[in-house]
Amino acid sequence: MKSRVFVIEDHPLMRRSLVEAIEREVDLAVCGQAEDAPEAFAAVVAVRPDLVLTDIQLKSSSGLDFIKAIRVHAPELPVVATTMFDVQRTERLARAAGATAFVAKQDGPAKLIEIVRESLKKVGQKNGPGNVESK
Repeated sequence: MKSRVFVIEDHPLMRRSLVEAIEREVDLAVCGQAEDAPEAFAAVVAVRPDLVLTDIQLKSSSGLDFIKAIRVHAPELPVVATTMFDVQRTERLARAAGATAFVAKQDGPAKLIEIVRESLKKVGQKNGPGNVESK
């Protein structure tokens, strides 16, 4: 069974690249996409993915706010944060907000997929597919 990944990215071309990288993998599938945190939160609660990949700097919201909010509803849900700006500082902020892992966009698709798989293994998908509880 494929692990289901939800992608949050505000730039359409980058979102397409992330989705394509994930969809190329035999063990991963994209189960949803959003371009900002409020839209993503509602969709993640509804779709119940195995992992969320979120950009930190979104146009109308913050990936950090999304991470903090989703932690209240789904503390076990793996969240991988990504950015291409001020990588070291952003990684610290993302981890402080509750991100499971972090990958810089500059690291490329192979590293992204590696981090996604490692994050899924870390939690062992304890609760099976859809670790999101509606509270």
